[in-house]
Amino acid sequence: MTGPSPLLPALRSLEPLGLSLAACQGWATTLSGPQAERLAVPLERAFRGLDAAGADTEYLRSAAFPAHVTQVLRAAEVAESDAKVELLARALAGCVRRPGTPRVDRTQTLRLVEALSDRELHVLAEVFEFLDPLNPFADTLPPSLPLPTLGLSRDEGEAALLGLGQLGLLRRVAEGWQLTPLARSVLTLTGLGGVEHLFL
Repeated sequence: MTGPSPLLPALRSLEPLGLSLAACQGWATTLSGPQAERLAVPLERAFRGLDAAGADTEYLRSAAFPAHVTQVLRAAEVAESDAKVELLARALAGCVRRPGTPRVDRTQTLRLVEALSDRELHVLAEVFEFLDPLNPFADTLPPSLPLPTLGLSRDEGEAALLGLGQLGLLRRVAEGWQLTPLARSVLTLTGLGGVEHLFL
């Protein structure tokens, strides 16, 4: 393909964090097309919140980073909404942050974000309204939920919870549902359910 990738401005913003532009321009030039244009602005916005002190320089210089950029780009190509593209960009920005404890499996977590439907993403964000904000991973959701802010009936909400369960983000317990370690990984990378709520 000819011409610079629309993602280059976003990637350039990572240079102070340790990304070598000379190294990335070779693979970045192949990341063109409508999907790259769709991802470019959300990615630049997501990278803007990063700082050098919290960046994983080793990750930025590894082969994993361009692979993850490509993975997110493929997911953006088939994303159902701009909100999903925004979430993918935030997940990639989350990959750039220095890992904490427990350590997030970046590739697995990006794959989960890619697999989530728009409805499941909204429901995953919404469930935080029902959980203890001090310890959401120990709290339990009822078996079915009314989700009025999403315009979903109880049956539709339950179907979305089942979908989240099949992806391994919720697990069945005697009282209903609990978030899993995989859900913690998704929330850690994306900030979903945090102070700057993506959907609500």
